[in-house]
Parts: sequence; structure tokens; C-alpha cells
Amino acid sequence: MIFADTQQQRLLEWLRQAGEQPVAFAELHAGGIHFPAAVVSELELNGYAIERVYSHGRLVGVHLLGEPPDAPAAQRRRRRPWQHR
Repeated sequence: MIFADTQQQRLLEWLRQAGEQPVAFAELHAGGIHFPAAVVSELELNGYAIERVYSHGRLVGVHLLGEPPDAPAAQRRRRRPWQHR
């Protein structure tokens, strides 16, 4: 997969290394990820399953649930025309 910038790649590597443990947005920002919430959203738009982890109603962090499907299948889904009703 081609990333728009190194921020996405770095955040994705960080989440992969953390495994099941959530990574806090503050920790990501301190580690050099600018606007980590926006980068998480960009990764989600690219097909990555990222879960926000809460404890007692408070956001603790995020962790990677799964990788996106292969690129050709994703491209086929995007090319399907929208049906007007």
C-alpha cells in the first residue's frame, strides 16, 4: 500500500508493535506523530480497522484490529457506480 506521508506509516508501525495494547494519542504526539487523531482517520479511510479504547467513558487510546483487504478488491469496490433512486 502506498502511504500519503510518513506519518501514516509511522503510526501504523507503532500500532503493529503495540499489538493488543492501546496507544494513547498523547504518546503518539510525543513520539512525533502530528495530529494523531487525523492520521488514525486517514488510515481508517484506507481500510485499516482501528479501535478506539475507552476506560470508564474516557478515551485511553487506539489499537489496530486488522489490515485492509488486498488493493485490487478495494479498488473494485470503489469503482462501482452509485445507484440513484
